Amino acid sequence: MERYTFTPEVIEEVLSPGYGPIETGYAPAPDGGMFVSTLSRFSHCKGKMVDWYFASWMDRIDRNKIWSPDHTTFETDSKNRPGTVAGATWRISEYLGGKLVPIVISFYDPSEVMDTSRFADTNITCALCADLRDDKEESFGAFLHIVRDTYFGCEMRNRFWLRNASVEEAVGLVRHNCHEMGNLAEFLPGLYARETQYS
Repeated sequence: MERYTFTPEVIEEVLSPGYGPIETGYAPAPDGGMFVSTLSRFSHCKGKMVDWYFASWMDRIDRNKIWSPDHTTFETDSKNRPGTVAGATWRISEYLGGKLVPIVISFYDPSEVMDTSRFADTNITCALCADLRDDKEESFGAFLHIVRDTYFGCEMRNRFWLRNASVEEAVGLVRHNCHEMGNLAEFLPGLYARETQYS
């Protein structure tokens, strides 16, 4: 399967302390695509809780719609390894900028694209990496969701690459992702406490 490779500069940025030049916004990519970044902060939450959410709790459309009402369908092949979403493929449909978009999300191990031995240096406790394809199985993007623990909880730094995307589509993704992760930040601490009893 074709895989987009984020540039060494992007990988270095998400592995390093501090922040990059664009933490929430978009910019044209050298290859004609579009880079999109978002930053979301989660109070009273840690990266292990985000990992648990994507690996263990996101398995039905009703749960998916709590995260984002814009999602209309959700299927998973449940091929992820225990304790991680890596290896799983999700097939979803969601509204982006008012347009219903079918997306195939294939998650893979972050060690395939970055030096995970550096995670401890900047308190990275969750890293979600995935390729994006359309319903014809053609690649159109990729993302990194990098979570690092902080004194107040954690923060998620997201990096997307979209092939042949317009400015309008990039703006729509910024809004959509900020809305999704804002929702998650609000309900995840309570959900995790209820479902795991702080295990």
